[in-house]
Parts: sequence; C-alpha cells; structure tokens
Amino acid sequence: MPVWSVPGVSVEREMSISDWQILETQKGSRHFVGTDVRDCTGRVSTAIQEFDPVALRGVTFSGRVYQLVVPRGCSREGQYIWERWCGVNGVTSYTDVTTELLAEKKS
Repeated sequence: MPVWSVPGVSVEREMSISDWQILETQKGSRHFVGTDVRDCTGRVSTAIQEFDPVALRGVTFSGRVYQLVVPRGCSREGQYIWERWCGVNGVTSYTDVTTELLAEKKS
C-alpha cells in the first residue's frame, strides 16, 4: 500500500473514521487510527488534545476534528499507516487505550 500526504486542516477541517482505535505511544501521545469513511484509506491523527467519549469526537494537535463512527475495531489500512508512522516518528511501543478512554464516559 502506498503512503501519501493528506490535505491540510485549512482544506479538510473535519474527518470521520471507522474501524478506529486510540493508541498511546511510549512517549505518552495518543492518536486516532482508523479508516477514512470517504475513501477507505488508512488514517493516523496527530496527537489528541481533546476527546469527548460520549460524542466520540476529538480534536488533535493539528486542529483537525475527528468524528469516530461505528464500527469500532482495527482497520487493516489504519494499522498499515500506523506502523509506517511509528517508524518515521521513532515509536517503539504502544498500547491500545480505546476501552479505557471509553469507560470514562460511564464515570
């Protein structure tokens, strides 16, 4: 699968992704990883700055707003991009924190 740049936030302010997870790197940053619902390509967000577990909506460091849509899960395309992103950014380990963050809405 090829990897390419995406339009900047000024062009594409909001995005909806399915088959998503929230992954936390060993450096402590958390990222949305999933499939862009428009074209079924894999997506990895910049670091999450705000997340509403009830609305399933978050804002990232770039200012992009992500709407998480069902189904939740693991995207093959997203995982591919995530692995490439980890290599470029020196990430050697990460944890899936999706369940933990969604549990916060029940508190």
